[in-house]
Amino acid sequence: MEAVLLLNANQQPIKVITWQRAVCLLLEEKVQLVKAHADRLVRSTSGIVLPWPAVVALKVFVRLSQRARPQVDFKRRNVLARDGYECAYCGVRPRTTSGLPDVRALSIDHVIPLAQARNGKVYLPWARKEVPQTCWENVVTACLSCNGRKADRTPEQAGMKLRAPPRIPTHIDVVRILIARVGVPEEWKGHLGQGAFSC
Repeated sequence: MEAVLLLNANQQPIKVITWQRAVCLLLEEKVQLVKAHADRLVRSTSGIVLPWPAVVALKVFVRLSQRARPQVDFKRRNVLARDGYECAYCGVRPRTTSGLPDVRALSIDHVIPLAQARNGKVYLPWARKEVPQTCWENVVTACLSCNGRKADRTPEQAGMKLRAPPRIPTHIDVVRILIARVGVPEEWKGHLGQGAFSC
């Protein structure tokens, strides 16, 4: 997939789309071209020639509802990306020698451990609700050291502090997750906000 960054009309990143979808939106005049890949063109069979899109922006601002959050598959790699490859307990961000996140030094941790689940559910005191034992709201990224130290206890029982409660991914998290999958093309730099998408 040749990914294209889709911005809202206020220049906030909201989605990563395929280049084909971006071209359709350009032809329908729903978006404007913000940045194109240099020396690359899209040619249609009808003779239309367009710059190959890298970043496009909606012409009309779209309010993103918190209730209608985008769906992201619940997978280890997506949890790590949502949390910015940072341990939810000590804040460490392990790196490989090339500077990329060292995913082998990270794990996912059930904040309320599986050992304390009842009928496949756990109670989240910070949210005051019961949720499935393995879900976005009960799983965080943890370094191997913190995960081993916490073991099958809650952070409170282990004498540890959770830096922020886990959450269902927001639109920005979804962009971060997709960027973690496709990387950050040079053309996207400057359109991703102040370090919010550093991996």
